[in-house]
Amino acid sequence: MSNELLTRDDAPFGEKVWAAIDGAVLNAARSQLAARRILHVDGPFGLGLTAIPRGEAPAVGGMSVNPPLPLAMIRKAFTLPTRDIATIEQTGAPVSLSAAVAAAIEVARMEDALIFRGADKVGIQGLLTAKGAHRAALRDWSEVGTAAEDIIEAVTVLDGAGFAGPYVLALAPPLYNRLLRRYPQGNASELEHIRTIVTEGIVKAPSIDGGGVLLASGRPFASIVLGQDLMTGLLGPGEEGFEFLISESLTLRLTEPSAVVVLKPAG
Repeated sequence: MSNELLTRDDAPFGEKVWAAIDGAVLNAARSQLAARRILHVDGPFGLGLTAIPRGEAPAVGGMSVNPPLPLAMIRKAFTLPTRDIATIEQTGAPVSLSAAVAAAIEVARMEDALIFRGADKVGIQGLLTAKGAHRAALRDWSEVGTAAEDIIEAVTVLDGAGFAGPYVLALAPPLYNRLLRRYPQGNASELEHIRTIVTEGIVKAPSIDGGGVLLASGRPFASIVLGQDLMTGLLGPGEEGFEFLISESLTLRLTEPSAVVVLKPAG
């Protein structure tokens, strides 16, 4: 989005303040985002992109349509005290940008929730909710080695569906953390073992409540489409300082649901 639409050029402070805010926001968001680490990202194409073609529906009576896949808009406001802004601009001394960091973390979590769980009300499927995806039940991972066996079985499902790899994997934090244990008969961790099977990335995804998702890696199968990438704009002065808005627009384009295996948690 241009600075005009973000009203950044209307701010009564300069680039030094914006650089501090942008740095805090982007670093905080990147520390949380999981889906972008396993999916190809297309864009950003600009805020004006509100939908993309979903894929042509079957013809009925000689007519076919190309229903749109909407881009969701994610927003979160925060306030910075005027005194802190003046400190950055006039002295460059470090100040707390915790409000900006907290807002950025919330936006990142909303983004991952959209990509993994979707948004039924607006017709966006998530990786975990996609129709046509395979489903596999995980066992209890208390014993080292069970996780690797489960992942091998899920890889075998994709292999049988015609997706020979490479693969990516996102796991709920408790499951990911179990992979850090080492095999009793050697020095390798289970995570290191599974990385020889899932070679394009294994990530911890806090937006996944339980279980995880394995998918064939590659833009032809699934990708994130960005309209506006994550950016901060100025809303204006408020009672306690200046109000800002972090916003972005995006959707999940899932062209091959059969390239996905949803890993359902044990129990």
